[in-house]
Amino acid sequence: MKFRLVVEDIYGPAFITRFFKKKFNEGLLFGKLEGVASCSIDNKLRRKVNASFTDADRVIVLMDADGQPHSKKTEIIKQYLGHKHLDRVRIVLLDHEIEEWICYSEGIPIRGEKPSKILKHHQNYQKRHLPGYAEKLDCKKLADCPSFLRLTCALKSA
Repeated sequence: MKFRLVVEDIYGPAFITRFFKKKFNEGLLFGKLEGVASCSIDNKLRRKVNASFTDADRVIVLMDADGQPHSKKTEIIKQYLGHKHLDRVRIVLLDHEIEEWICYSEGIPIRGEKPSKILKHHQNYQKRHLPGYAEKLDCKKLADCPSFLRLTCALKSA
């Protein structure tokens, strides 16, 4: 199954591409990643998703929930997607933001604070550092991360 990801973060495409390339090579993730695009939750989202179907069977929209209820955030995203191809789209929400994967992978507890702020405190993290963490992520430790499990389920259903 060929799929594309649409992510919210400007550094997300480089991070996701590096992460998936390594994990596919290790046999930990399956399918064929055709590309990753960055897009906010706005009117451009529909165009990016629809354009993705020229070379992908499935599109996974990976967005930050920023601590909001998932049902509410999913409904907001669906409003921008429209109805075309909706059966071929999977929405996967991060509980907070993509940095939660780094925290889980490195055993850093998330206690009500944004993971990026926790990493800034622990490791002097800055958002531009995100792609550099991609190859360091430990999928075994990520098995306890709810948002990572949602992504792997979306890939399996792809």
